[in-house]
Amino acid sequence: MREGKNEVTRKQWRPIRFVQRIQNHQFRKLFMKNWLQVLLCILLPLLLCTIGIHYYSARSLLREMDTSMKRSLQNTNATLETLFEEVCATLEKESFDSNITDLLQKERDGQVNYESIVLSKNVIDRLAMDLRENLHYSIDLYSAVSGVLTSTLYKSQAMGWIKDQSLLSTFEEYTKYDSLEGKQGQILFAAPRTANYLGQRRLVITVYQLVIAAKENRAFISISVDADKLISYIVDENAPNQGSYLILDQRGQVVLDTSGQLNGEYLPLPPKSGEVSAITTQVGDRQMRLSYMDMNCFGWKCVQMIPMEEYQSNTIRLRHMMTLVLVFGFAASIILSYGATVRLFRPVEAILRLLENPSEQERIRDENDEIQYLLFRILELFQKNIALENEMIDRLYALRRARAKALQEQMTPHFINNVLQTINWIALRETGDEDSLTSQSIILLADIIDTGKKQKYSLTTVAEEIEYTKKFVELECLRYGDGILVQYEIAPETEKMLIPGISLQTLVENSIAHGFRTKGGCGTVYVSIRENVRGGLGILVEDDGEGIDLETIEGIFEQLEKDYIYVGEHLGLLNLFQRFLLIYGEDCSFDIRKSRYGGACVEILTPKVSMEWLQSMDAAREAEK
Repeated sequence: MREGKNEVTRKQWRPIRFVQRIQNHQFRKLFMKNWLQVLLCILLPLLLCTIGIHYYSARSLLREMDTSMKRSLQNTNATLETLFEEVCATLEKESFDSNITDLLQKERDGQVNYESIVLSKNVIDRLAMDLRENLHYSIDLYSAVSGVLTSTLYKSQAMGWIKDQSLLSTFEEYTKYDSLEGKQGQILFAAPRTANYLGQRRLVITVYQLVIAAKENRAFISISVDADKLISYIVDENAPNQGSYLILDQRGQVVLDTSGQLNGEYLPLPPKSGEVSAITTQVGDRQMRLSYMDMNCFGWKCVQMIPMEEYQSNTIRLRHMMTLVLVFGFAASIILSYGATVRLFRPVEAILRLLENPSEQERIRDENDEIQYLLFRILELFQKNIALENEMIDRLYALRRARAKALQEQMTPHFINNVLQTINWIALRETGDEDSLTSQSIILLADIIDTGKKQKYSLTTVAEEIEYTKKFVELECLRYGDGILVQYEIAPETEKMLIPGISLQTLVENSIAHGFRTKGGCGTVYVSIRENVRGGLGILVEDDGEGIDLETIEGIFEQLEKDYIYVGEHLGLLNLFQRFLLIYGEDCSFDIRKSRYGGACVEILTPKVSMEWLQSMDAAREAEK
C-alpha cells in the first residue's frame, strides 16, 4: 500500500519537478553546458554534413542535367545539320539544272508560247521530284527578270498575282541586311517567315540559293521547310522533360522555337567556352537552363532550353529534408541534454532539497540507493556542523571579549607609566611648591584615571572619547608647554556613535610621542571624525611632525597579521589596530601614510554595525558588571 502511494506521489511530482528544474538557475546553467556539448559534438557536424550534402547534391544534379542536355543537344544538332545540309545539296543540284537556269534568265516578252509552257512544265516537274512532303512546305524559284514565281504550291504565276509576298519580302530584307553588312557575295542563306497559302498561315524556314540572272537582276531558288514537321523530327513526345529546342541566327534572333513561345525574339548568349556551353538565365518570368552549340550551317546556334522549376523543386525538397533532419537533430539534442542534465543534477537537487528543509527526511527514501547513502551522510554532517557552529560562535564571542579586555588592560599600565614619567620629570624641575605644576599634574592625572574607570568597557561614545582625549592633551601640555595644539573637526551626527575606548587618545599620543620628539614637543595634531560611505566611522588623525618611514609602516602591518603583539616602537598603535579588528572584524580597514601637513596620517574606517550587534555588546557589558 505504501509503495502504491509513493508511486502516485512521484507521478504527481513529475510536472512540478520539471517546472522547478527549469526555474533553477544552476539546472539551466548545467543544461546549457550539456546542450552546447551535444550541439558541438552532434548537431554542428550534422549541420556541416547537411550543408555539404546539399551543396554537392545540387551541383551533381545540375551536372547530370547538363550532361543529359549535352547528349540531347548533340543529337538534335546532328539531325538539324543533316536536314539542312540535304536542303543545301538539293538547292545546289537544282541551280545547275538547265531548265531552271533558262527559266530564271528568260525575260518577259508579254507572249505565252509553247516553248515557255514546256519550259515551265519541265521546271515544275523538276521541283516536284525534289519535294519531300514529310518535311518541305514548298520549293520555289523566282527571277526579277521575268517577275514570275514558279512554286510547288502555285505552279507558275506572276508574282504580282500571289497574295503571299512573304517569300519575296524576306528575300529582299535579308539581301538588304547582307548588303549593309558587306556580304553581297553570300549566295546561300536561310530565314524564318510566315507563309500564307489558301488562308493557312504556317511558320517555315526558307533556305535561299542566290542566282545571278540577266541584266544583273537577282534570282533565287528556295526550299521552305515546314517548322511543325521539323519539330516532329527533333522532339521526342515520350520525353516530356527535355524542354524546348531553339535555333538562333547570327544576330541572336530565334529562328525556331519548338515550344512556339520565343519565335522572332532575340536571345543574346555569351561566347562559348567549349564545344557545348551551359548557362542559367532569366527568360521572361522564368529561370531557364540553356545549353548551346554552333551549327555547321548559316552561322546558326542550336539551343536546348529547360525550365529550372524541376531542378529547383528537387533542390527545395532536398533542402526541406535537410531542414527536417536538423529540426529532429535539434529536438533530439534538447531531449538528450535534458536527460543527461536531470541525471547529473538529481543528486544535487536531492542535496539542496535536504539542506533547505532537513525535516523532510521521508523523501530520502524515494531516491535510489547511492543517493540515499549520500543524503544520509550529508544529513549527519549537517547536524554535526550545526552543533559545532553554535559552539564556535559562543567561543568566538567569549574569545573576542577576553582579548579585547586583555588588550585594554594591557594599555593601562603603559599609559600610567607615561604619566608617571611626566610627573617625575616635572618634580625634578620643581622645588617643592604645592601650587606648582606637579600638583596640577597629579590632580589632572586623578581626573584622567576617573574618566578611564568610566570607560572600562570596550565601547564608548565619540563625545566621551573626545573629552578623555582633551584631558590627556592638557596633561601633555603641562609636560611640553603650550607648543602642542590639537584641532578637532567632529561631525555632529557621529557624537553619539560608539567608538572603542582610549582609541582616539592613543592616536593623539602616538603623534605627540613620535611626531614631535625632534621638534622640542611643539606641533599641531588634526583630529577628524565623520561618517563614512558604509555608515560607520571615518577616524583621521594627522600631524605636522617628522612622520613615519615606510619600513616602520610595513613592519606594523606585518605584525598586525600575527596572533601576538610584538614589543617595540608604536606598540600603542599596533595594539589599537588589533582591538578594532577584534571588535569590528575584517571589515575594518587601516591606513598609515604621509600627512598633507608634512607628518604622519593614520586613518581608520569602521563598518556599520547592526542593532543585534550592539545588543550583543550591551549584553556583554552587563555580564562584565
